[in-house]
Amino acid sequence: ARGGSYRIKVSLGKDAVTGKYTAYYETFRGNKKDAEKRLRQLLTELDKGIFVRLGKVTLGEYLKGWLLDYVQPNLSPKTHELYAYICSKHIFPELANITLVDLKPTHLQHLYAQKKASGLSNRTVQLIHATLHKALKNAEKVGLLSRNVAEAVDMPKIQRREMRTMNETDLHIFLEMARKTEYYSLFYTLLFTGCRRAEALALRWSDVDLLLCQLSVTRSMQFVDNKVTFKQPKTVKSRRLIALSPSTVTVLQKYRE
Repeated sequence: ARGGSYRIKVSLGKDAVTGKYTAYYETFRGNKKDAEKRLRQLLTELDKGIFVRLGKVTLGEYLKGWLLDYVQPNLSPKTHELYAYICSKHIFPELANITLVDLKPTHLQHLYAQKKASGLSNRTVQLIHATLHKALKNAEKVGLLSRNVAEAVDMPKIQRREMRTMNETDLHIFLEMARKTEYYSLFYTLLFTGCRRAEALALRWSDVDLLLCQLSVTRSMQFVDNKVTFKQPKTVKSRRLIALSPSTVTVLQKYRE
């Protein structure tokens, strides 16, 4: 150990060609507990036959492992789908073959400039950056990198547009048009409860109490891999009771009948 870093040594056994015993060395930056965790990880990989020398791990290989071992088990299916799309569409074609330890801020800056020049919006470029930043932050956390190079990259700013909201006249016109459709009760509920679209689409009659004039938000709808799924709210605050106005109760009663 020296200055917050640890030298990890893993015996690789006898070389089949030279007959000499070889070892793999890696400098891990972090505390002793995490260094020991990294050593156990390397030994497990060696035992399973999936060990790869750190210097030879490409960004593409690392991102595929990150998607499989971290994103898929820990984040929502929608988030996994987004990160996987960003990687396959925008990152792999340009940076997949660069080794992880050789990745520089200039590689990312050039990638973002290319994407901007091709016509992508600042918002999409920021999504690419967010994906790389999160993945490389994890690599830094587990000791694969000494720093997150994404933190040294300048990002284009998003020009936020002024949101246009409906006034009373607009609201009246919209509801009159919606009344002619089968989605009138849904639009009415959205407008007068403040529910998010995904929350409203996931509502069941068991979530609605017309006698107490309230509805319970307990889940939201997602569309992943062409399939409809439901997920629990991310926070306790998102799971909530919403009071229903008398007019909303009337609309829902008529719809239920």
